[in-house]
This record gives sequence, C-alpha cells and structure tokens, in this order.
Amino acid sequence: MRASNVCFGLALLIATPAMAQTEATAVTRSAVVPVVRRDVTAGIAAVKINRMAVDRAALTIALEQNAGANLKLLDAQGKEVPTRRSAAGELQADVDPRRGYILTPATSARKPMTKEGIEMPARYVTFAPNGATNLGGLFLRPAVVPLTWNDSQRAYATELFVGYEFQDGAERPLAAPKTVTFFAEAANARIQADRVVIERSGGSGYKRVVLSTGKLDGETHFTARVGPGDELKSSVTVQREAGALSLSLPSTELAGYGVGSAQLTIAVLGRDGLPFAVPAPLEVQLTGRQVRPPTIVTIPEGGSSVSVDVRSTGLGAGEIVAQSGPLRAALPVQLVFPLAAVVAAIVGGVLGGAARYLRNRGRKGALLLRRLIEGALVGLLIVGAAWAGLVIVDTSTGVLGTPFGAFVLAALSGYLGCVVLDRVAKKTFGGGKE
Repeated sequence: MRASNVCFGLALLIATPAMAQTEATAVTRSAVVPVVRRDVTAGIAAVKINRMAVDRAALTIALEQNAGANLKLLDAQGKEVPTRRSAAGELQADVDPRRGYILTPATSARKPMTKEGIEMPARYVTFAPNGATNLGGLFLRPAVVPLTWNDSQRAYATELFVGYEFQDGAERPLAAPKTVTFFAEAANARIQADRVVIERSGGSGYKRVVLSTGKLDGETHFTARVGPGDELKSSVTVQREAGALSLSLPSTELAGYGVGSAQLTIAVLGRDGLPFAVPAPLEVQLTGRQVRPPTIVTIPEGGSSVSVDVRSTGLGAGEIVAQSGPLRAALPVQLVFPLAAVVAAIVGGVLGGAARYLRNRGRKGALLLRRLIEGALVGLLIVGAAWAGLVIVDTSTGVLGTPFGAFVLAALSGYLGCVVLDRVAKKTFGGGKE
C-alpha cells in the first residue's frame, strides 16, 4: 500500500489559543470525526485470511491499481515476513492469526504537512477470533498550517494532533497501544510533549503536541516515529504576517516654530517584532500635531521601511501618527524653543557687523557699537524671516534649524547690514520690486 495523497475525513480541529501545555492532552470526542473506511484502507482493496491451524493462516491482500509495489509485511517486533505475489497481483503471506502485523512501504519520502493533515505510512493488520480482519493506522493533523506566530510560545507554532483509526470507525481501547515519538530536526525548533501514547482509537483517543520554530522562512523538518516500520518524515513552513508599524526619529525633541526638522523612519514589523518585507507596495497615511509630515508615503514592494523629512510647526507636546489599514503607530515628540539657534543667530549677526566695521572703519561714521547692534538685529531678523519662509532659502535639510546654520546666515546678513533687510522688506511688502 502506498497511502500518500490520502484525503482525510477528519473534521477541522479547532486548537485552543494557548499552546503552553507541557504534556500531551487527549482531544475530546466531539473535536474529531472518525475517518471513513477509504481513508484507512487507501490503496488496499481487501484483506482476508484463510485459517489452516490455530497458529497458522494464509493472509491475502488485494491491492488497488498502482499500489503496493514497494510494500513489505512486518511482524510486531519489526521483523520482515516473507511475502509472495499471486498471478492476480495479490500480496500473500503465511501468518499467525493470534498476532498483529504491519504493512508498510519499503521507503517513505518526506511529505509536507497540509491543512488536511497526513497519515503515517504503516497500516496495522489485526484479526478477530471469528476470522475477520481489520486495518488501522495513525493520522496526523495540524491545528494551523503554515505556522503562525504564537505570543505565548514566542515562536512560530502549531498543535499537532495524532490518533489511531480503524477502518470500521470503532472507538475502543487498542490491544497494543502505539507510542509516537516526535523529533524536531533543527536547532531552533522544538516539540513539547514529544512522546505520546495512543491507547484508544477514534476521536477520544487523539493526543496533541506543540511544534514551534524560530525560523523565519524555509521549511522546518520533523519526524514522527512509532517504530522502524512506521516513521513519517514531514515538514512545515512559516507564514509571517505584518503585525505593527514603527515610527522613529533620531531624537524626539525638535526645535519648535518650524526651525527643527528630522528624518522620520516608518517601518513595518512582523508579529514577531522583526522587520517585515511587504509583498506589495504599502501606502501609509501620516498626520501630525505640532509637526508637519508628508500626507502619504509608500513602502516599496520587498521593503520594510521608508524615511521622510518632517518639520516642526509649533511649540510644546506634539505627535506623529501613521495608519495603514488596521496597522497604526503613534510617536510623541516634544517641540522646544530654539534657544541655541537664536543665540547663534545673534552671535553670528554681531560678528558679521564687526566684520563690516573692520572693512569700513576708515570711513566717517563707521561706529563699532552701531555696526554690532545693527548686525545682531539684522542677522536675527533675516534668520527669523528664513524660518518663516519669507526668504527663499532651501531649508529642506534643516540646516537653518541648527545653531551653525543660523550662525552662518546671521553672520552674512549682519555683514551686509540694513541693505539686505531693505531688500527683504521690499520683496515682502513692496510687490517684489527692489
């Protein structure tokens, strides 16, 4: 029998949100609908025995087309039982009807876990005293697949449900309980309650374990093993999801009144708290209080963040808010009086006036005090006009909001004196004519 591509008749198992149990627990009877006969007997058309003595019988297994090419029969200890093929293609063997046997593929490839679940490769053959035969097997079902982030586990995790089903759907104690051991095949993966004992068939006998991994992509491999004749190698993948927006500034304290500006970084984080590369361009709406950001920014496909310039508009407590669908983030900012820039503007204006005095000190009326006061006032006014946007100066990089930028502009203005102030006044109040 090759029991791959089996479609399970199990009802969807609804896992509880908390996966923190350290021991396997039985699944309630109502949580699982027993699989139907064709799921247990996939690849097998019929099984029958012909008793020849108390301890001897002929076992005949009729296989479906293209099934069973690599099957072998094992006894309960895992020893291979000799088999032969009939002219009709049936698998035949001499067996002891008082014992159970295992029908298993010679090789079993790794099978990815699907939301429908997968079956363990072996089928267990048992015989009733009246000569009837019954097949059974172990079935594995995930609560969630691909793996999603689980806050209690602080990892990507799912619950795996494992149980035994007879072809007749009966729920009864197993004559030989099945011990299933799970192995996680990665250093950053683990399975809680990695060994469970299935003692009953049907929904009431299902047990569960928790598989978790720290991997962010690719496959996490694991193995479920009952014995050398019943070993399933499987794999699960991780599904990362956007969990939050993140806003950051070099400093949340900015010079107020439009003087301060900074680069705001908008990032998308996964539910695991790590940067999340968006699968398609993501538009983020920005709003601000006491701060002026762009209205909409777009994080490009495959990117996880974007940076934009923001500028202050007032003084006191402010806030920047980012919104994209259900994702929202807010960043408080504090707008402070630009004292350092003002002082730098005054000092720059004074030095500009002093430079003008030194250049023209041979002329009559070139008084030092007058030039210093004039330079300080003109420098401060021109820097203020630039902050207010009355002077056409590129402030996009925020240079004028720094003390050094204010100092340089004030020094140049103080050196030119009232001439530059007259030009600014004419442009502002005189229709733009000098």
